[in-house]
Amino acid sequence: MKIAVIVSQVPDTTTKIEIGADGKSISEAGIDWILNPYAEFAVEKALKLKEANDAVSEIILVALGPERTVSAIRSGLAMGADQGVLLKSDKLNAKPLAEKIKELGVDLILAGKKNIDIEAVWLEAGVAAHLDIPMLANVNKIEWENGKLVAEREVPSGVEKFELSLPALITCDKGKDEPRYASVMGLMKAKKKPLEEIDVSIESATGLNPVEAKLPAPRTGVKIFEGPAKETAKQLLDALKNEAKVL
Repeated sequence: MKIAVIVSQVPDTTTKIEIGADGKSISEAGIDWILNPYAEFAVEKALKLKEANDAVSEIILVALGPERTVSAIRSGLAMGADQGVLLKSDKLNAKPLAEKIKELGVDLILAGKKNIDIEAVWLEAGVAAHLDIPMLANVNKIEWENGKLVAEREVPSGVEKFELSLPALITCDKGKDEPRYASVMGLMKAKKKPLEEIDVSIESATGLNPVEAKLPAPRTGVKIFEGPAKETAKQLLDALKNEAKVL
């Protein structure tokens, strides 16, 4: 049994974002790129499934993105995944990703519940659609029960539990699975693990054409009280009562 994990590279949440010269995209100058944190949760869940079931022979990380995405895949390999595949393209389209995953002959596909840069998971959903397989979203827990794959997710009314037939695609939330840190040995091994890079030609991307990108408007009316804590506390209390009128 093989597990594929769809991974992506996103800007670090501490990175200062600036709009590019075209006014439609972000400037990549000075950005620190990381493995999407929700993809990390998916990698961790894949590793635990492999550790719990000898039938799982391999975990393959698959990404669609520019050359720099290699570093995100290496991060997942350092956690313990077995090999990686990068489909190199500056455009996004689910079809080539689905075709490669089908070629790999995997039984289960995991992914993060969303990509933190675009707050969406449409690419992964597109893969499930192209492969014509069931998709279960926002899963907190995945485990084997009597040889069958069982998944749980939290909903407002409680917890939903599912038994899955494979092949299937699951998008993962954190749950109780804390992604493991890559050890020094893991980082060294990651450099030697197979990582296939394939140039792909994508004529049409999402069918969406960005028109404008802009940063949120700066906040106004912010007051900063300076001085000794006792004095500023009184000033803050007075402002809350008489200006903001929330007390």
